[in-house]
Amino acid sequence: MWAKLNSDRDAIEEIIVNTKDMLVDGINYPKALFTLWTDAQRLDIDIVPVTTTGSHLDTAYYTEQDATYEIAGDKESVVRTIGVKASDRTLATVKTSQVTNAKETCNGLLKNTDWYVTRKSERSVAIPDKIIAFRAAVLAVYTAAKSAINGAANIGALVTVNTNTAGATASITVDGTSTGVVSASNNTITKNSHGFVDDEALTYDDGQASADKPIKGLVSGQNYYVHTATTNTFKLSLTPSVYGDEAVISLTGVADAGTQHKFTSLGIRKTPNDWPTENNLAYKL
Repeated sequence: MWAKLNSDRDAIEEIIVNTKDMLVDGINYPKALFTLWTDAQRLDIDIVPVTTTGSHLDTAYYTEQDATYEIAGDKESVVRTIGVKASDRTLATVKTSQVTNAKETCNGLLKNTDWYVTRKSERSVAIPDKIIAFRAAVLAVYTAAKSAINGAANIGALVTVNTNTAGATASITVDGTSTGVVSASNNTITKNSHGFVDDEALTYDDGQASADKPIKGLVSGQNYYVHTATTNTFKLSLTPSVYGDEAVISLTGVADAGTQHKFTSLGIRKTPNDWPTENNLAYKL
């Protein structure tokens, strides 16, 4: 993007978004001037680059003011400013849209297992327990998401409802072979001042390049949620508390190898963003 200034370079005559032929002081310049000329060469005919400051707002929540353009102090560029809020969207309208989206997500997730319900109704075939748990978790998340959305007092609060947050700790590594780290009796992982909090999502990696030797009870590459965190210990669950069925995973022993077993934070996911899936080990048949 470029700007054509007047001869004194104190006023903007035109903002140029796409390359084109230019008529300047009675001389026709081909559009190649925008690709083959240097900034210094274009400056000779009072064409300067446009730089952008700011970033666009999320239009689901806000309307923006039109971009503004200001000549830089050295008169060799123009600064384009975007992302200045004009107003909030109407709160009730945004809430209605988000609740509708949550309902559609809920229905979409339930759809693939509806046939279990139909089969039970028509043929009295029992629904597998994991399918029952999955459907209950989906409905629990929908109920919680709807409540959180409708409970937001203003647009700022609604943004918070929908914005995941980073964990205090990016990742930790532990010696998975140590009984001082892995407690099969308490189902805890010990790491002093680990920083994780309840319901924080984590990915576990056993750190083995050529062999799969995880802490027993865990699966390398699987996502988990922090459960019953204390300052120096934490337990794990396949599901967060909002699903309504969180349960501590039984750690049955230390790993066969590895001093670099890694837990990487995926942050704290807000309810409208964290739905159960049939591939979660808690529900997978």
